[in-house]
Amino acid sequence: MRQLTNKIILWVACVTVWSSYTQAQVFQGTPPSDWVVVEGTTSIKVPDGEDFKQSDLINMAQQEAIEKKFGTSITYGNFMKSYEGELDNYEHYLDLTSQFPQGIWKANLAEPSLTSHETEILRMNRWGRLKKKVSATEWTCRVKGYAQPLNQILPQFEFQILNGHKQIIAEQKIQDSETHLTVGNDSVFHQGDIFITRFRSTKSGHLVLFMDNGENAFRMLPYAAFDKDDDVKIEANQWHSFFDLSAVPDKDRQTVDELELMTDQEYDAIRIYYLFSETPFTKDFFFSMVTDTGNEIPKGYSQLPSITSAQFAKWLQQNKVRKTDLQISVVDLIIDNLNKPEYEK
Repeated sequence: MRQLTNKIILWVACVTVWSSYTQAQVFQGTPPSDWVVVEGTTSIKVPDGEDFKQSDLINMAQQEAIEKKFGTSITYGNFMKSYEGELDNYEHYLDLTSQFPQGIWKANLAEPSLTSHETEILRMNRWGRLKKKVSATEWTCRVKGYAQPLNQILPQFEFQILNGHKQIIAEQKIQDSETHLTVGNDSVFHQGDIFITRFRSTKSGHLVLFMDNGENAFRMLPYAAFDKDDDVKIEANQWHSFFDLSAVPDKDRQTVDELELMTDQEYDAIRIYYLFSETPFTKDFFFSMVTDTGNEIPKGYSQLPSITSAQFAKWLQQNKVRKTDLQISVVDLIIDNLNKPEYEK
């Protein structure tokens, strides 16, 4: 087994939705000329006894209002994995859509209106099987406010995500000047698989790569050995390989991180962010700390530098506003731990 000088292990948890709810008072006065009035309504059903944050629902309604007015740039992945065991078989399905509304909420024109009524929902187990009807509350939120449009550039780059066996898990291609995300024959990572990615852009520029598990966001690129760098320089129309020791000379292997994906659940989800810009990035305060995941790290491994998902979301939103040439693609991946004993049905 080859000896590695910088082998990274990443324990993951399920991806959750981050909130950027603007807790502003009702706006008074004359708004700036580029502010536009938007309205939106959204609803969710919450099983009785489960935690519910009104701020999350308000944020969802704000995003719906912005998308209805300005549209949205969406990169998504639908992943299905079948498993047949000695006693049972199942399929798990994940449809995680990452939306980037072409605007940002600036101020409220009225206080958000929240209403609720009792209802029922069909409760499912982890494998998507119907269980039984349970009591729930349906919450509806209506918002009205000002939003500022953004003029983001749609991605003009391609990438492949592969496992250590060089099998394609997912890839983004450019066809007729549009990007299309597809998945490979096996669309999940298995416990302990190595993450590898290849990247190619139509223009020269700067790349940063992040991974978010819903609690913490991890900086994948630049590598740990280049911590003083804010991004990775990319040459136009050339494939660049990352996290792949076989793609670099022996003398450079000590600077390349090899990323092994692990989960202590039966399966988990992670979200990968590809951010590309012709102009350089700046980390600002970014990744000045490393958070404790609570998992014991095996000997010979280290962790990626990280901050909280909320801090990352704020940083990303700031860059969406100030970097007019920013290109973003997001892909959601599953890590499947089939070696774990079957959970109680």
